[in-house]
Amino acid sequence: MNQDILMQITNSGTCWVILLVAAVCYQQLFALWLTPAGQREFVKDITPTLIKVLPLLGLLGTIMGLLSSFAALRTGASGTELFSQGVGDALLTTQLGLLCAVPAWTIHSALKSSENKQRLAHGE
Repeated sequence: MNQDILMQITNSGTCWVILLVAAVCYQQLFALWLTPAGQREFVKDITPTLIKVLPLLGLLGTIMGLLSSFAALRTGASGTELFSQGVGDALLTTQLGLLCAVPAWTIHSALKSSENKQRLAHGE
């Protein structure tokens, strides 16, 4: 079953885009993590925008998967295999977008909170 999921991910362009954006997000979060508190610059930080894009990309994959399923029904494709493949792709991209976004959002919020506490402690 895990191999099936990996095959679905590797065969989906939307999943690749989600993973690429997530890689950039986590690279940015790692760089922020390594920057000492009090020196982090969140003004120039594009990470929150990229994090917000992740579930939207998952939603795009959902729509694309459902459209694929309905196209299979419209053409009279036999059986439920084609329909269920589109629904499976739809759910996979939604799950992947959320699985990448939620931890990134949590980490970014924690880093920003610690930065705010550091600045308050120093009276800035």
